[in-house]
Amino acid sequence: MLGLAFTGVALRANILVVGDPPMLGTGNCDPFGCPGFLGLSTYQQVYLSSAFPSSISIVGLTFYEGQVHNGGQPAGGSYTLSFSYTTFAPGSLDLTNPNNNISSSSENFFSGALPTLTPEGGGNFLVISGTPFVYNPADGNLLLTVTVTGGTNSGTPLFLNESVCGPQTICPQGSSVVTGNAYFGNANGGNDIGGLVTGFDYSTSPTTPEPGTLISALAGFGLIAYRRRRGKAA
Repeated sequence: MLGLAFTGVALRANILVVGDPPMLGTGNCDPFGCPGFLGLSTYQQVYLSSAFPSSISIVGLTFYEGQVHNGGQPAGGSYTLSFSYTTFAPGSLDLTNPNNNISSSSENFFSGALPTLTPEGGGNFLVISGTPFVYNPADGNLLLTVTVTGGTNSGTPLFLNESVCGPQTICPQGSSVVTGNAYFGNANGGNDIGGLVTGFDYSTSPTTPEPGTLISALAGFGLIAYRRRRGKAA
């Protein structure tokens, strides 16, 4: 009965896409498609806190292959993805040492080989699920750190959608820079283009139940009261 009463009051699943629209006809093969080309060891991407509506629990990431249809596949090697807070904004990441960009609360999200692509519409998705990370935008910008060990390029590199709006690119009218990236390996660089378009799969517990949720909960409580009355009568 209690389970019925609280149906719909539990966590809700949502997805938030940061970095749209993508740059047309091109993409970025780092860090998930061609780490071997530049000896990539670390990739970082910062997301502005203003891109997030509230505190969320991130349970999955989605990257999109919708611009370059070349049959590319995820790279080989071992990948570790972690989340943390940073005081740096897009366009200002430290390009000498990735550790300098991490301000607090660094937590591992995923570790292992990259998953296979998920076909979707006219392209593919790279979907990575991991250990939930609770992010509160009031505490700073979000930083994704990707470290690569033994990275090898696939036969055909995977190019994922890249945000058209970057620190040194022309943004479409009405849009603004919300994400940027940095690379560390044989050659360090970044801070000029937009980061990968990123879908955040997250859950959140609403503070005010929606009308449908209230109806569901009230129905459950009513059924509990009815059963209790029948028990007393018996």
